[in-house]
Amino acid sequence: MDDKHLQMDRERIPKLLLSFALPAMVGMFAGAIYNIVDRIFVGQFVGPMGLAAITLSFPTMILMFACSLLISVGGASRVSILRGARKRRPAEQALAHTVMLLAVVGFAGMVLSVSGSDTLLRLSGAGDEVLPMAREYLRIILIGGPLALLGHGVNSLVRACGSPKYAMGTQVLGALANVALDALFIVSMDMGVAGAALGTVIAQGCATACGIAYFFFGASPLRIRLHFLLRPRGKVIKKICAVGSAPFIVEISFFLYMTVMNRMIRFYGGDLALSAMGIFFSLDSLLFLPAMAIGEATQPIVGYNYGAGKPERVLKTIKTAILLATCFYVMSFVLAETFAEQMMRLFNSDPKLLALGVPGMRIGYLGIMFVGVPIITNAALQGLARAKESLALSLMRHAVFMFLPMMILPRFFGLWGVWMSFPTGDICGCIIALFFLRRLSKWLRSADALVQS
Repeated sequence: MDDKHLQMDRERIPKLLLSFALPAMVGMFAGAIYNIVDRIFVGQFVGPMGLAAITLSFPTMILMFACSLLISVGGASRVSILRGARKRRPAEQALAHTVMLLAVVGFAGMVLSVSGSDTLLRLSGAGDEVLPMAREYLRIILIGGPLALLGHGVNSLVRACGSPKYAMGTQVLGALANVALDALFIVSMDMGVAGAALGTVIAQGCATACGIAYFFFGASPLRIRLHFLLRPRGKVIKKICAVGSAPFIVEISFFLYMTVMNRMIRFYGGDLALSAMGIFFSLDSLLFLPAMAIGEATQPIVGYNYGAGKPERVLKTIKTAILLATCFYVMSFVLAETFAEQMMRLFNSDPKLLALGVPGMRIGYLGIMFVGVPIITNAALQGLARAKESLALSLMRHAVFMFLPMMILPRFFGLWGVWMSFPTGDICGCIIALFFLRRLSKWLRSADALVQS
C-alpha cells in the first residue's frame, strides 16, 4: 500500500489524473464501441423496430444504473477517503458492504423481470407493435441485473483501490466478449434482440468475475472479508447510501425524464423517431460518456487527498480535470456536427430515419462543450462526500433545466423541441455548476475542510 499512498498524494496532478483517466477512458471507449456494435447488429439484422425496442428499454436500464450508483459511488468515496486516512479495517468494511448491497439490489431487479417489465415498457411509450420485442429484450436484461450492478460497482471499487488499469481491463474484456457474442447470437444464430440482450448479460458476467477476483486473488491493497459480508452494519450502510443518494436521485430523475421523453418522441414522431433517438444514445456512449471517465478518475484522487489533508491538491485536480473534459467535448462537438449523417448510416440507411436522426443529433449536441464543468464539479462533490450539494447541482441540471424545456419547447417546435432540451440543459447546467464550484473552492481553502470519517 505504501507505493500507492506515495503515488496518490505526491505524484504530479496532471500525470496522476491521466494515469487514472486514460485507463477509465479506454474502458469507456471499449464500452462505447460494444454499445455501438450492439446497435449496429440490431439495426442491420433486425431493423428499425429492433432499435426502437432497445430504446424503450433504456429508461429501465437507467433505473438499474441508478441503483448501482446509489451503492457504488458512496462505497468508492468511503473507500478512497478511509484509505487516504490510513484506516484499513473501516475501508475493508465499506468495501464488503458495497459488494453485498450491489448483489442484493441486483437480485431485486430479477424479481421485476417476472411481473413488471410490461408496465415499465408501457410507461415508456411502447405500442402494441413493438411491445413483444421490447419485452423479450428487457426481461433478459433484468434477469442479468445482479451481474450488471456488480460489474459496474466493483469497477468503481477497483479504481478506488488505486488500480485504474485493472478496472480498464475488465471493461475491455466485457466489450470484446459482447461484440463476439453479438456476432454469434444475432448474425449466426438469428436470435434477434434476445441475442443482443443475452450477449450483454454474459459479457457483464465475465467483467464482474474479473472484478471480484481482484479483491480475492489480485494485487488489491484491500480484501473482501467474509465476516464483514455476514455481519452488515446499519451505520456503514447509511454512510454509503448518504453519499450515493445524490447520483441515485439524479438518475431517478433522468429515468423519469427518459420515460416522458420516449412518450413525447413517439407522440410527435412515431416509432421511427424512437429508433433515431436510440441511435443518438448509442453514439452518446462514444461522444459524451468517455469524458465522464475523467470525472470517475477525479473522485478517488480528490477523496484520497482530502483524507490525507491536502486540499491544495484537491483544487488542482478539479481544475485540471475540467480542462481535460472540456477539450474532449470540443472534439465531440466537431465530430457530431460534421459527421452526423455518416455516423447515423452505420446503424441504418432508411431515408426517413436519417431525416429524423441527422438534424436531431446536430441539435442535441449544440451544448456539449459546456458539459465538462458540471460533470467534474459533481464528481468532486461526490468524492468529497458532499452529497447534498451534489444532489442539488444534478437535480437542477436534469430535473429543471432539461425537463422543463422538454415539456415546453415541443409545443412550439414539435419533435425538434424534444431534441432542443439537451443543449438547454447543458448550457444552464454549466452556469449553475460555476456557482457550486466557487463555493467548493472557498470551502477547501478554509479551516472547515476537515475529514470526518
